[in-house]
Amino acid sequence: MMKKIDMNLISVVALGIGSIVGAGIFALLGQVLMLSGERVYYAFVIAGIAAMFSGYSYARLAGKYPDSGGLTDYFHIAFPDRLISGTLSLIYMLTSAISVSMMAKSFGIYAAGLFGYPPADLEIVNSAAVVLILIMGFLNMQSAGDVGNTETLLVAVKLFILFGLAIAAFVQAGSAPVQAHPLITSDKVFWGSIGITFFAYAGYGVITNASADVKNPKRTITAAIFITLLVVMALYISLAWMVLTYIPLKELEKNSETAIAHAARMLLGDWGYAALYVAAGLAFVTGISATFFSIFRISRSLAKQHVLPKFYGEKFWRMGTKGNMLTVILVVLATVLFDFSSIVNLSSGAFLVSYLGIFAANWKLRRETESSAAVILTGTALMLFILVTFLMSLN
Repeated sequence: MMKKIDMNLISVVALGIGSIVGAGIFALLGQVLMLSGERVYYAFVIAGIAAMFSGYSYARLAGKYPDSGGLTDYFHIAFPDRLISGTLSLIYMLTSAISVSMMAKSFGIYAAGLFGYPPADLEIVNSAAVVLILIMGFLNMQSAGDVGNTETLLVAVKLFILFGLAIAAFVQAGSAPVQAHPLITSDKVFWGSIGITFFAYAGYGVITNASADVKNPKRTITAAIFITLLVVMALYISLAWMVLTYIPLKELEKNSETAIAHAARMLLGDWGYAALYVAAGLAFVTGISATFFSIFRISRSLAKQHVLPKFYGEKFWRMGTKGNMLTVILVVLATVLFDFSSIVNLSSGAFLVSYLGIFAANWKLRRETESSAAVILTGTALMLFILVTFLMSLN
């Protein structure tokens, strides 16, 4: 039997922030700005509120059913039919694994650039990606306490750099004219941008995977989810303001995927650009670590439910299982062999389906979890709206 090791509130919040503030925001912010213009703040607030509604259901379920399996256990309890619960859990696990491959590949591109190689040099890109996957995979086979302590340190450094950059922007705001950005052409475009903006918050569900490793799951997980989402929302709004203030429109159009890095260079010169580069690297590291933390626990839970083969729960090394090792190998192979850019939208849509599944599970178990029916229904309606606007934005 695996030994339970307690994580404190700070460690759990660090885990959540590490999962949410991943590589996506460094590429996503410019795109959201181009779609929503000066209403980008509303986009981040609305998407954050939707995440909080979902976080409410996550927290209620985690408080009632504290286990490291997280949403897979909630699906299993709410939907005894293995076909339904197993399918929803496997969708989440698969999309999480794809996100690890995507982040690792992006890290490889950053690493190639750091050493003067072109992004097209797949040998360098894939080598760096594979090394990161192996390191993070084996790290997450350590104890929960080891993972929590490492995640706390890395997230602290990353937030120090990003919030430091935002503070520098506010301090120098008086001497920097606000750039003129066009308003969006229609409300439809703005609402569509919220569907994309929501993905910047994806990953908060990983917090519930720590519910088996905290002393008071009901209180700690609830506090961790809302603290995490509020901190992340404040960070995103600050970064959006910084880019809108310091990046000329033409430059933003040409460099939307690296908007934050360009703002850092304008504010603090090469040192600021280098610091931002470090923050981006840490975003990949913490994002992959937190996602592996979730995948490993989900696979062990699915093995217990006989959705995955029995060996997924058999011990391999330290806290890791044979299934965990197989997952790492499959992620490595996928990262080396495939380009995931064509399935980014599919992965994102699958995450939304999983979040809707959480609302459905909490609705069915609302008496046991002592949840508000009005909150669940409101959150479900808002999440459905985000899914619809996302699908419309693909056309």
